[in-house]
Amino acid sequence: MIDYGSSSSQITIPAWTPGVCEKVEGDALQISFDAPGKTVQDSAIQPLLKSELAGGTIPPANANSLYFVFLPPGTTVKQSSSASCKDFCGYHDATPDGIFYAAMPYPGCSGCMGGLTVLPALTSTSSHELCEAITDPIPGQGWYDDNNGEIGDICAWKTKQLGQYTVQLEWSNTAGTCI
Repeated sequence: MIDYGSSSSQITIPAWTPGVCEKVEGDALQISFDAPGKTVQDSAIQPLLKSELAGGTIPPANANSLYFVFLPPGTTVKQSSSASCKDFCGYHDATPDGIFYAAMPYPGCSGCMGGLTVLPALTSTSSHELCEAITDPIPGQGWYDDNNGEIGDICAWKTKQLGQYTVQLEWSNTAGTCI
């Protein structure tokens, strides 16, 4: 088990080796691995998270946990027959045993930039997935509009600045618009 009190620890996880775990701010952990290659399947992300949890590398999951997996430039994420930069710019899901996560490919294609530069595009898509993971934790079983999709899909690429970060607006039924 990793000592969370230390500032840096070396870890090794099958299929994504080796890694460095650093406590970056508050309880947030940043885990870095060698690049997973040109393509990573969603079916590889789920066991990675389970391995991290079982090994104590990341804090235990609870009903309020959401693990973000940020992937490096040049890595395509595949979820079934869909692929990043072609069909999506990020997604959230849950493992069969209730580990909630978001997969965030590097926004290196025009379809995932929304007219923004890389960091604002990444913070926009990350806020999009965060809000959707809250309102529809298991896709299609929470807040979902049959015509427009999830709460973030309705407002895709409508953004605002929140301090130094670009975040996506989200749909409000009460306001009848993206707020």
